[in-house]
Parts: sequence; C-alpha cells; structure tokens
Amino acid sequence: MRTTLLLLLLALFACKTRKDSPPANDTNLIRLATQGCRGYCPEYTLDFRNNGSVSYEGIRNVEKMGKTEFQLTPEELRTLKAEVQKVNLWQYPENIESGVADAPYATLTVYDGSKSHPVSGSIDRPKSIIDLEVMLKNLAEAHGLQVKRGFDPNDPILKLTAQIVVKLKPEVNAGNWIAKFDAGVKLRLIRRIATENNWLLAYNPDQFSEKEIIDLLKSVEGVLDALPSKDVKNRN
Repeated sequence: MRTTLLLLLLALFACKTRKDSPPANDTNLIRLATQGCRGYCPEYTLDFRNNGSVSYEGIRNVEKMGKTEFQLTPEELRTLKAEVQKVNLWQYPENIESGVADAPYATLTVYDGSKSHPVSGSIDRPKSIIDLEVMLKNLAEAHGLQVKRGFDPNDPILKLTAQIVVKLKPEVNAGNWIAKFDAGVKLRLIRRIATENNWLLAYNPDQFSEKEIIDLLKSVEGVLDALPSKDVKNRN
C-alpha cells in the first residue's frame, strides 16, 4: 500500500514538473529590431526561438501595434536555422558604419545559449546579412504581419480593421479591380483565398456595416459574390 502511494505521489510530481517546465528548445535563435527614420520607417521587434515560436512587438509606424505571436512550420524553422548558421553573424563587428544618412537601420542579434552578439547597420551591410533580414521579414509576412512597409499613424488605411471576402470573375485582375474604387471607398486586398479568384478584403467598419459592404460589392461589375470572412473559415 505504501509503495503504491509513493508511486502515485511521484507520478503527480513528475506531471507538475513537466507542466511548469518551458517548451523544449524555448531558447532564443535570432532577433530583428528595426529603428525609425525621418519618415515612417516601421519600428518593431521579431524574436525567433529554437522551437519555432516567434514573438512580435509593433512599436511605431506599423500596421499592427503591440504584441502577438506565431509559429513557424518545421520546414520554415529548418531553413531559417540553416541560414543563420550559414551567415554566421558572430564574425561581424557589432556596428557596421553606413555612409548613407537616415537610411533604414536595424539590429540582428544571434544567440548561442546564454551568449549573444548584435550586429547593427543599414544598407551598407554585407549582402548576406541583408538577405537574412529579408528572410525574417518574409517569414513574418507569410504569417499575416505587414512589416516591410511603414505606416503613417494618421493614414486612413489603419482603420481598415474589418474583413470581407469577395469572389471575382475568373478573368478579373484583383489589383486593377480594386484600383477602380472611388477614393472615398477605402478597401485593401489582404490575400487570395484558395485557388479561385477569391480575395480577403479589409474595410473600415466605421464607414460601412457588414451588410452595407456586402451589398456594395455585389453591385460592382466583375463580382460574383461577397460574404463575411467567417463564413469562408467555417466552410474550410
């Protein structure tokens, strides 16, 4: 009886220990921190970890302010680790001088356990470092974050927080189609959905209700249908 009780207590202790422990390989891999300029250069940080989790924080002149997280796919993580190893930021000085005034500035920090090494600079950095930075940005954009373009905080596009799906005729070019809208109707293409000519759009919920934007889109030439984005998610 005592043996059974002891085993039970040990099992409960082991479960609690596993629950309280951080995820496997939850250590830093590489960080990208961008800095501002005289214009609207985006300021944010991206922290990539060895388990594929990524933390983002939008600071200024970005579409998404504040913090969020996403998870890399196994293939994305493998490719990123290989590129980080290939570039070998450890070989570079902490600051690479630039002769171009007010160019976009960024710091890449590589980690190895408790050790870290930052490399800061602008457009005069070696191509391999710039390519690595572009890879990090591409990964973030592949997971729904807009990080390559700065945003004027007063730009009306930042108010496009609601989403709708529009189904266009196969022959319609989405970019040309959306460019035809009057300047008073603020719409933005987010991404294509599935293999058909279906697109997720962003609109300003202060300008249109969901019903109003659906009715408007259905009346536009070249549109087969318009429906709430949640309906598409439910079907998938």
